[in-house]
Amino acid sequence: MKNFLLKSMSIVFFLLLVGCQLNTITTNNATKGFSEPGSSDWVAYMKPIREYMYYRTQAVINKDIDILWAKYPEIKNDRDFEKGINVEKDELDSLNMGFELIDANYDIEAYEPIKVKTISEEEVVALVHASIVYLSNDFEESGGEYLIEISLVKEEDQWTVVKTDEYTMPEYKEWLEE
Repeated sequence: MKNFLLKSMSIVFFLLLVGCQLNTITTNNATKGFSEPGSSDWVAYMKPIREYMYYRTQAVINKDIDILWAKYPEIKNDRDFEKGINVEKDELDSLNMGFELIDANYDIEAYEPIKVKTISEEEVVALVHASIVYLSNDFEESGGEYLIEISLVKEEDQWTVVKTDEYTMPEYKEWLEE
């Protein structure tokens, strides 16, 4: 009987520790201002994010960044490779070196649900932990995990992408430590 009680108490203690750890992770994300949106907001934000991912992958597959920039002219400006700001053109160039890409798949919430930071009623930043996988004509895959902050602005009751900020490797490592 003592062994049963001791084991039971150990399990309860362990579960409490795990629960506290998960709560700490949530608190760290909350301090950065990101939280999971409610269901109606989730729907409103997912549509422009999904549309952005579609145009992004189409630009890479077709080797034509203007496909993306025609839809989102704001991300053509203020590009900064070192900071990961609006770097879609760099991805297009690197993925198309020596490859003939024929298809792409993306999963916006591959690693976790989107989180949103509200800047104002007309501006939010979505934290997207996604995957993008490109298929080449020899059926090899390229791509992988992406952690991106996507800035959305509300124009005429529609959200649109105005800036992207992909986490660089140092930023990603720092994010993991939080």
